[in-house]
Amino acid sequence: MSTHGSSPGGGAGRKKISAGAMAPMVAMEAYTRARVSRADSHLIRLRVSAVNGCRYCTAMHRRDARKDGWDDDRILAAELWTGRPEQIADDARAVLRFSDAVTHIDGEESVPDDLWAEVVRHRGESGAGQLLMEIVTINAWNRIAVATRMDPRSLKGVREEDIEPVRPG
Repeated sequence: MSTHGSSPGGGAGRKKISAGAMAPMVAMEAYTRARVSRADSHLIRLRVSAVNGCRYCTAMHRRDARKDGWDDDRILAAELWTGRPEQIADDARAVLRFSDAVTHIDGEESVPDDLWAEVVRHRGESGAGQLLMEIVTINAWNRIAVATRMDPRSLKGVREEDIEPVRPG
């Protein structure tokens, strides 16, 4: 899985973000990479990047999932899981529901107790916290990439069709 880089930006006249300002993001990336399974990370990063409409991150994570053997159907099932629930296992659906709830946060009731309990049932209490950090991390990367207009065409190994995210409804 690729890191998002330590100095993003520069697209459409936007200035790059300093390496010092990016250090906490790089640390969060390292934390989650060491603790969250690649399968869960792919689910989260694909879904959240699609929800947020982040072209750079969507392209990167489609490429990375393919490197780990995911085919286009599996990638799209993660990005559009609510329209394809039969293609997603129960535990992965819990991860995706959690990703959606945290990404669309709107007050304390955004992540209901039953959803937290479901994630804990599938991944354990520690795992739920680690998944939360993964969701927070990709949401932050999405916001940085969108705000600085990072160019997905600058990524190596990205297919042209990977660049436009499918925006879930």
